Amino acid sequence: MNELQASDRAIQSSSAKTLSIVIPVYNEVATVTELLDRVLAAVVSTRKEIIIVNDGSTDDSPAHIRDWAASAAREDCDIVVVDKENGGKGSAVRTGIEKSTGDVVIIQDADLEYDPNDYQKCIEPILSGDSKVVYGSRERRPENRMHSSLAFYAGGLAVTYWMNLLFGSSMTDEPTCYKTFDGPLIRALLFDGDKFDWEPEITAKLLRLGYDIAEVPVSYAPRKVDEGKKINWRDGVAALWVALLWRFRPLGNQRAALEQLPAELPQLQNRRKSCNALLTILVICFIVRLAAALPGTAHPEERFFRYDTATYTQSALALKATGAIKERVQAAELSTLRVPGYIVFLAAIFTVADDLRLLAIGFCLLSALVCIPIFRVGTLFGGRKVGAVAALLYTFNITSIAHAPMFLSDTLFALVAAWMLFFFSRFYFKARLIDLWLAIALNGVATLIRPLGLMWLVPCCFLVLIYAGKSCKKRILGIAGCVIIFLLIITPWMYRNHCAGGGFRLGTNIGSTLYYHNCAALMSVVTGTSAESLRQSWQAETDAVFAADPETYATSGARTDFQLRKARSLIGAHKLTYIRLHIQPPILYPDAPTFLEILGQTRTGQGTLDILHRQGTIAAVKHYFGDKLWLLLPLAPLLLLVAFTYLGCALQLCRWLLARQWFLGFFFLAFVVYYLLLPGPIVMPRYQLPALPLMTVMAAIFWLDLWQRYKRTPPLAK
Repeated sequence: MNELQASDRAIQSSSAKTLSIVIPVYNEVATVTELLDRVLAAVVSTRKEIIIVNDGSTDDSPAHIRDWAASAAREDCDIVVVDKENGGKGSAVRTGIEKSTGDVVIIQDADLEYDPNDYQKCIEPILSGDSKVVYGSRERRPENRMHSSLAFYAGGLAVTYWMNLLFGSSMTDEPTCYKTFDGPLIRALLFDGDKFDWEPEITAKLLRLGYDIAEVPVSYAPRKVDEGKKINWRDGVAALWVALLWRFRPLGNQRAALEQLPAELPQLQNRRKSCNALLTILVICFIVRLAAALPGTAHPEERFFRYDTATYTQSALALKATGAIKERVQAAELSTLRVPGYIVFLAAIFTVADDLRLLAIGFCLLSALVCIPIFRVGTLFGGRKVGAVAALLYTFNITSIAHAPMFLSDTLFALVAAWMLFFFSRFYFKARLIDLWLAIALNGVATLIRPLGLMWLVPCCFLVLIYAGKSCKKRILGIAGCVIIFLLIITPWMYRNHCAGGGFRLGTNIGSTLYYHNCAALMSVVTGTSAESLRQSWQAETDAVFAADPETYATSGARTDFQLRKARSLIGAHKLTYIRLHIQPPILYPDAPTFLEILGQTRTGQGTLDILHRQGTIAAVKHYFGDKLWLLLPLAPLLLLVAFTYLGCALQLCRWLLARQWFLGFFFLAFVVYYLLLPGPIVMPRYQLPALPLMTVMAAIFWLDLWQRYKRTPPLAK
């Protein structure tokens, strides 16, 4: 009974409201009368206000409009006819909106492509208070797979995907005619565009101001260009440009106009709070990293370089000087040692400034930027508070602070991996294939920064396969798209290496890494011999083999093949041990040593890693700190925060599994366990950086939920 009464009240409430239907008309004599009849006959739960704007038509459209208006007069519908000089669709729509008085405003073209019987679906979310803006999506109805031409269809998708990329939205059909708005909102938020560019402009403004655009499926019967369709490719190009322009143009006037509407104040305040929170955290994150790095800027090469830094910086300088990636400027051959992503990034920075101190400060800013995707992922999972807490946990993570100014690829890789996490998370919540494909594209970019991303395609495809938000057909399409996009990104570089003699692989560094480092660690465990001594012995042996047969091992690819054969034989003889060595708890250790090194309190190069693998953590700590163990005391708050993050992450994982949220469990495996296990026997704390974003988000979810439960507990129970 209560439900029936509520339903009756909702119907009475909506019937007291008015829907303004704005119809821009320009030379539509063939369709305008029939269209107006359909509009008048459309059944909606509100009163209608039909506003027809004649945009300087040169045919008989004005006469047809006047005749229709005179014959269609009804008490339950207001009809307004406006004549104006030709100025374009945007100017006509703006005029109609200015004349409107309705609680809801919808745009209706004067052709017959859209069906007015879809009005109720478009206005319902606004009438019910669920949304302020609704777009009628042609893409959400499978039977609408028709189009005026392939070019029109592709152009519409391009504009939609471009808007999604720029503004983080998940629309399926931005250029749709059926744009429906809360009346007071759209009348306060007018636009400048006079042509078809009004659509990306108003969409961009709404998204920038934080309004979610809901979508409902609508029918569509497209007409051809020769039947009167007026939009062309130039309008598509203009839409792309307008969207980019309004991504960065100030919106102060629009905000000021909306602040005059009491109903919009909560939306604006929430948006402002989110922006202010993110900006504040970003500034704090940068200041923390800058404060830790400043003592080391006096000796940047000593504090911020590691043993493999030179392979990046020398190649970057060679790229800057010669336009080709070589091991050094004077080298004659192309380098196939490393993937190009970080080298290209360094070369671009060296072009702007080559002062190492300034570069270290720039890297601190790069590290701080990781807060942005973390904040946005947290917002997707649990709102602004989760995003803020997750970003703060990252801000004060000692490992991320320590490696911020380092001339290594880890921070750049972590930034790209964090954005990859964001787009995949949005795919999970929004079920948009474009988000999935953006995530895999970013994984391709990440793989060109560090080859660690190469195998992530496997867990990605598995997650898509078990995803329940898409049909089997869509999941197969998503997986196929992932494979194609990923291969398109990495294959050109692999082919380049093949042509340069390095073999069809991402880099020849894989041979030395697997043989001299991973296998040395493996055999150190098996034989009890120092990994460093094994490494030096093997390097001397292989150098002798290469020198004895220079023709066979003339190319970097041939030398890499030799190293890989040696590595495979050792791994094959000790498979289980090698697999076990992939589980390395030290990868999760907070990197207090590096933090103290950039402060100048300790020094690197003491062979601590070898002792850690052979004798354990306590022996390694004693060896590294010696009589300076007291240095850990001032770091206790940061170390406790790391433990706080790990504990919260683990407990939230348990909650997901106990709730049988299996997809989120596999999500954790793909974005945390993958990065922690794949490096192999040789691990360093900095390898945890790409796993930190999801770990901080999970910890934030758990601790905030625990805090909310505590606050809801009655005082006596406390």
